[in-house]
Amino acid sequence: MTDHCTPELFKAIDNLERRYPNVFNGRDTYKLEDVVPPLDPDFRVIKDFRDVIRENDWKKYHSDRGLATEIASCLHRYMGIHEIAEYLDMDAKVIGNVIRETPELKKLANKRRTAFTRVVVYDRKTNKYTILQTLYSAAHKVGLNMANFKFYINDRHCKYWINDRFKAKRKVWFDEDNGI
Repeated sequence: MTDHCTPELFKAIDNLERRYPNVFNGRDTYKLEDVVPPLDPDFRVIKDFRDVIRENDWKKYHSDRGLATEIASCLHRYMGIHEIAEYLDMDAKVIGNVIRETPELKKLANKRRTAFTRVVVYDRKTNKYTILQTLYSAAHKVGLNMANFKFYINDRHCKYWINDRFKAKRKVWFDEDNGI
């Protein structure tokens, strides 16, 4: 990034800061793009700088195997794209692009996306666990409609018995908590 910080860039920033002080001081709700005409030469210098940085960042992150490993680690912890971006202090678009462009990450993300819908149901009467693939099939098994079942399933540590017989938990949480 420092290779692209030229004296012309700093001069352009100073000129724009002098002409549009409210945008730079944060008093104005507009962004620089909303206030400055697109053909302004100082603004063009900043736009060119932004384009070069975006392109170089994409190349750096796209070729970085360490980043793919970090994203895979986050996906294993069932983090979403925005959570991963916040955790790695990056843009969510870059994270999404890396996931879409890397076959292993794409496969892992798709697998993790479907894992959250699976449900483990414990039947106290038969003393058995059943893994069901959808929330609807789990709700049908315990004899509740979806709205009532979601009350139980969205509480990770639900202490209530369903119909005085069943307990239900998402498969993801069941694995992480080592049981119901």
